[in-house]
Amino acid sequence: MAENADPLWDELERLAEASIADSQIANQYPSPETVERWQRLFGYSSVEAARLITAQRQDSMHMHRIKQTLPDESLPLTPFPVTRQRITDEHWALIKDAEEAAGYDREAYEHLQRLSDLFESTGMMLPVKGQEGRVVFGFRMGGLLDTVEKIKDVGMMEELPKIEDGWSESGPVKFCLVDMDTKKRLKEWLTQQAVLKG
Repeated sequence: MAENADPLWDELERLAEASIADSQIANQYPSPETVERWQRLFGYSSVEAARLITAQRQDSMHMHRIKQTLPDESLPLTPFPVTRQRITDEHWALIKDAEEAAGYDREAYEHLQRLSDLFESTGMMLPVKGQEGRVVFGFRMGGLLDTVEKIKDVGMMEELPKIEDGWSESGPVKFCLVDMDTKKRLKEWLTQQAVLKG
């Protein structure tokens, strides 16, 4: 980058360079070390970690075909946006040593910053049968929210949340159903994790 250049132009050049580098690895299957890192940091299964790493690298909107069948009800397919938000080189240079000491590489750190957005975008609003106007939020259990006990504690719930069995592209999964207040607390907690762990 040229000295005394326009900062906007410098940022556009950086994004273009990053895009070229990303496109070279976007279709590569994540290395075992990268998958293990995401399993350790985020609590994902190896299949979840590989899928999320690949989606983040491809930096585009995907259709995540989750289909869950509830009694007398079928849920629609939901979009699964994983638009990668890159941090600047300057930002990474400032935090790199501390983050790497904590086990993060740049890619994992960028994912950490998006946990609450990912939670929001991959969940779905569901009407409560027989209670007009009332909705619950359903989300796939996993990652940092992988047990009903943890969801109950983090969500400050009095009782364990309702769990439903479902299917995804990789087989059987568990979905958790929570009210909107609990959803808000879970999202806030995920945002806090990005700050505390990042």
